[in-house]
Amino acid sequence: MRKGARGSIAAEGSAPERARLLRNWRAEQESAVLYDALARCARDARRRGIYGELAAAERRHAAFWEQRLRAAGSQVPPLRLSTRTRLLIALVRSLGAALVVPSLIVREMKDRDDYSSQLDADLAGLAREEQEHATLLRTAMDRAFANSLRAAILGANDGLTSIFCLIAGVAGGGAAARTIVLAALAGLLSGAGAMAMGEWLSVVNAGELERSLAQGDAVGLAGPREALLAAGFSFLLFALGGLVPLLPVCALPAPWRLPGSALASLAALFALGVATSLFNARAPLYSGLRQVAIGAATAAVTWLAGHLFAVLAAGRF
Repeated sequence: MRKGARGSIAAEGSAPERARLLRNWRAEQESAVLYDALARCARDARRRGIYGELAAAERRHAAFWEQRLRAAGSQVPPLRLSTRTRLLIALVRSLGAALVVPSLIVREMKDRDDYSSQLDADLAGLAREEQEHATLLRTAMDRAFANSLRAAILGANDGLTSIFCLIAGVAGGGAAARTIVLAALAGLLSGAGAMAMGEWLSVVNAGELERSLAQGDAVGLAGPREALLAAGFSFLLFALGGLVPLLPVCALPAPWRLPGSALASLAALFALGVATSLFNARAPLYSGLRQVAIGAATAAVTWLAGHLFAVLAAGRF
């Protein structure tokens, strides 16, 4: 008997044990392929060296699991890359490494946690090495780009979900198309304005605090220009997200307005969910479907609230 994943006990050579070994081998091989892609696309020698070192380490881990697979009487299959890994490689080639590194840090930390509960991996030092990989990746990460990307995804998601639910709520109350468009447009502008003001205040207040602590040395601290840029960025992202459910209501024929708005919103929520998989180490399909489920459930609740209001308010207003 041997301690397996999550502390479970699996017999040597049993089907669950072989599945665990194969899963670990495949994950390490895919990581090595991804780090190779990062190394090829890196623009400076330091980062190429870091990614090459990580690829070599992952191959050593894969060799460890391959040896254990053969000892358990299993054949090592040809490597078939997952959809997630293929997507990440495509993003690296088209947009660069900065988009992908945050996802890899999360993935390394997850591997560390998984290996710490597997006796053979822990004894071989794999959990410790995965922690070291995450630390090494942080030295190669463009933090400003990663933070901007995360903020962009969240801002667009806020606008999309807010206006989608607002349209659902007003439609649930039986409002006319003109009223729905007016409410959605007002919600889009007010929400984008609130996001912009909040971002502006955040940057300005942070800059003022830093200046008060800098004792006259304010070089490099956020100023009015940075605050305005952050505010404009937040306004634009919220508005772009909000336009997704609003435009079908404005442009489509009457019978298709609400269904078109819902379909466009759900499709965009799926795309944003896939984008969030860059940061949560989840499979893109899982993240996309989870985003759709949450958005659809929220819109359904809002629609029911609007419908209930219409029923209770009948004859009173």
